[in-house]
Amino acid sequence: MTVPSFVTKVDCKSAKGYQFRFEWPELTERKYFSIKKYNGWEGAKAAAEKYRDDFLKSATELGLIDINALHARYDAPVLLALSPRNTSGIVGVHRSFLERKSRKSPDINWVVNYQDESGKNKQKKFPVPLHGEKEALLKAISYRRDYEARVAQSTVASSTREHIENHIKELNALLELIADLDDNSEIFFFLGTINNPLLSNTTKQEMLNVRIGQQRFRKLVLDYWNHKCVLTGARHFVTAAHIKPWSKADNSERLDVHNGLALSPVYDKAFDAGLISFDDNGTIMIADRLKQDAALLGITGREVIAGLNFLHQKYLTYHRQHIFQS
Repeated sequence: MTVPSFVTKVDCKSAKGYQFRFEWPELTERKYFSIKKYNGWEGAKAAAEKYRDDFLKSATELGLIDINALHARYDAPVLLALSPRNTSGIVGVHRSFLERKSRKSPDINWVVNYQDESGKNKQKKFPVPLHGEKEALLKAISYRRDYEARVAQSTVASSTREHIENHIKELNALLELIADLDDNSEIFFFLGTINNPLLSNTTKQEMLNVRIGQQRFRKLVLDYWNHKCVLTGARHFVTAAHIKPWSKADNSERLDVHNGLALSPVYDKAFDAGLISFDDNGTIMIADRLKQDAALLGITGREVIAGLNFLHQKYLTYHRQHIFQS
């Protein structure tokens, strides 16, 4: 069962419109909205949905129905956790590969699982030979996201709706991550990971979550520093660097914008290796082993980060104490 919208389309010779129908112990309500009276299908549907929303709100306020009990009567209309048969690590999306004797090439698709309005399980295929691997995957995830968005609109229980909306945000982040894969080697590595039959679906999901988190962190940090290196002001080749490394940080620290600096490549590599660090005022500190080559790399020793926030201090302290090779 799925959580119903309580609004159904009526399209027959004697009636054309939308029917609102609600049945609950000791409470029944029905109302019909014709396309003739409400200026077409869209108007009739909008009127029916508004009536439904007003009715459920009033019935709840009067204590005639219990929204939590109403939701408990139905299962969530969309699976938000990996099924045991999932092979991609992406909920509701998988890749199919089928050899066909009648064809020279195999049938390869990215496939979306969903339910139609009657609650029947369906699949939507996006052929890889037609769209290409990356584009077929993007189309599949987009289709799944849009399906979940429609489900969220008709979900009565606010807690379930919030859960679905959070998953939609995760899918949007995944779409952004995949869309940004321009380098062929990056695309090959990413697709090779989620298509690897030797990795479990949960391992793939964990890897995707890490990549999504890193992508989100990168955007936050670059936006914070106006997409400029904090030392040179350069806009090209700027990297979002963790001050306290991802592997050492907890979940909140990994996405904390104050745990990041926007750095040009040389400074990023030196900072990551612990060959440079910064004091509480943002002044650069150079490790002894780098001093001989610092000038050759364009590191003057006079660099200062402008615009440090006090919230950066705890991360810089960690870097000086645990990463910097003083």
